[in-house]
Amino acid sequence: MSRTWRSSSLAAAAVCVVALSGSLTPVTAAHAPGMVPAGGSSTTAATIAFPGAEGFGAQATGGRGGEVYHVTNLNDSGPGSFRDAVSKGPRIVVFDVGGYITLASPLHVASDITIAGQTAPGDGVATRGYQVSFSNSDNVIVRYMRFRHGLTPNQNRDAVGIDKGSNMIFDHVSTSWGRDETFSINSSTDITVQYSIIAEGLAPHSCGGLVQSDGVTLGHNLYIHNKTRNPKSKGRLQYVNSVVYDWGSDAYILGDSAGVSNANAIGNYFVKGPSSSGGPFSRANANYRIHAAGNFYDGDVDGRLDGRETTRADLGPATVEDKPFAFPPVTVETAQQAYDAVLAGAGASLHRDSVDTRLVNDVVHQTGGIISDPASVGGFGTLRGGTPPPDTDRDGMPDAWERGQGLNPEDPSDAGRTDGGDANGYTNIERYLNELAGG
Repeated sequence: MSRTWRSSSLAAAAVCVVALSGSLTPVTAAHAPGMVPAGGSSTTAATIAFPGAEGFGAQATGGRGGEVYHVTNLNDSGPGSFRDAVSKGPRIVVFDVGGYITLASPLHVASDITIAGQTAPGDGVATRGYQVSFSNSDNVIVRYMRFRHGLTPNQNRDAVGIDKGSNMIFDHVSTSWGRDETFSINSSTDITVQYSIIAEGLAPHSCGGLVQSDGVTLGHNLYIHNKTRNPKSKGRLQYVNSVVYDWGSDAYILGDSAGVSNANAIGNYFVKGPSSSGGPFSRANANYRIHAAGNFYDGDVDGRLDGRETTRADLGPATVEDKPFAFPPVTVETAQQAYDAVLAGAGASLHRDSVDTRLVNDVVHQTGGIISDPASVGGFGTLRGGTPPPDTDRDGMPDAWERGQGLNPEDPSDAGRTDGGDANGYTNIERYLNELAGG
């Protein structure tokens, strides 16, 4: 699908400092079924979304200070459903169930929402069958979720789509099997997608995603088995430490547009696969201004990772900048370090399921290919459910954890307070969610 991108005058937040010899630390409502009020928040605007949040979307606050909503079933709709949970904010959405949520129609996520997929018991949680949209919404945090479209009849949509959205961060998210794109970000501002998997856009279209926006950070992601648009970029893009494997005709598309684009592409690894033709960068013109450093390309498909560093010649007629654009600071690793980190942890990796395990193994062994039907590679698989820990006051924090923190497991108001002593200003429930995710 073709979309028009229009630049805005959004100011850059800070200069990105780059080190390719190793890693670099960046400088710098009403009570209803399934939910309880979390109380007020005294956090400041300087508190980032969660420890490790980086890039343009790092300042999102999601549902901080809002009510806690428990997803208690895998139904498409109704009280306790995921659809109901994300229908309005401010909310922090936690899961008492794990497994697949089979959608009966496209689902829209409202503003001021935190979706804490890391709370789902068992193997975690996923949606299937229809698009999940964040369009026209603001201030969203999504962690450890899976969004899988598939061959739903008469639904030629993106698996995940954002149009005219702002202030969002997606962390450890797995997306696959889009019919149009798999993960697209258009006409939006201040978006980060990090440590995520964007996989197997379904043929004949088979696209990773359009990224046509003013301020997007894509970091430590795996683009795999998408014929093209890994991504197709227009606007301002920070593309750092990602792995692109087994594209078809195009890996990273540099604009191919009359509009001016600014991009930093640093420390990425492009690995050809059985489906691939062409090099790591394509379809550039002089309107695409890019600072590229430390990117590697393995083009021989010999089952070994033995790439070479890319050169100016790989960028074609793009306008090559010697210095990086002044984008938000991010941690930068070498391409080899990033390759290892992405394969170890990208996607909903607290409990990697059969789909993501297969995809990672394809990268390691340089196998697999572009598909038109998920059934040809084993389909959706299963996600084991489980039992959540006891949470007497339904504030999203288990009783045992609250006692260990000196909180009251019968007082739901302590979820939104900061009396747990967090030096960074996170509320008590955020401290619990961050701990679950390893932060």
